[in-house]
Amino acid sequence: MRPNRLIESAGPDPATPLAEVRLAVGTIVGTHGIRGELKVLLTTDDPEHLKAVKRVYVGEEQTPRRVIGIRFHDRYALVRLKGVPTPEAGKEFRGQPVRIAGTDARPLEPGEFYLYQLIGLDAVDESGQPLGVVTDIMETGANDVLVVAPPDGGKDQLFPNHPDVVLDVNPEEGRLVIRPLVYLE
Repeated sequence: MRPNRLIESAGPDPATPLAEVRLAVGTIVGTHGIRGELKVLLTTDDPEHLKAVKRVYVGEEQTPRRVIGIRFHDRYALVRLKGVPTPEAGKEFRGQPVRIAGTDARPLEPGEFYLYQLIGLDAVDESGQPLGVVTDIMETGANDVLVVAPPDGGKDQLFPNHPDVVLDVNPEEGRLVIRPLVYLE
């Protein structure tokens, strides 16, 4: 069994309304300059959208902080937050995730889902036979790969998140339909 799977994390329940969800967009890795800018390693697929975000949540804080400014440098965002005026004040946030309210995220296109909505879904084949539960998602260059733990506790199965393989995703029903790949010998 692989440690640190998403299903073992404290992420939101897939049925949580978007208004109550906090989506991680990066992790604070340090400070930058003398004005308290936080250097954030980005994990979002749409960094430019962050320019429209006015408030973020740092770490486990329940109260959002106002964004004073944001600019980009390589894979990082340099973010100024209200209440963090110096590099010394920013150092306490090193290693903390930066989250945005789900309602501040870019609207999803039809057929798009947030990763948290897939974790815990029952995976079945086209005939309805159980394949297991989605326990993790591996992000690769081409397609994300769904990690499915079989019901008998055997070895995890990997399925590319591709329309030829993942035929239907239905978080409301708690399941997705997969057409397992057939390998010729």
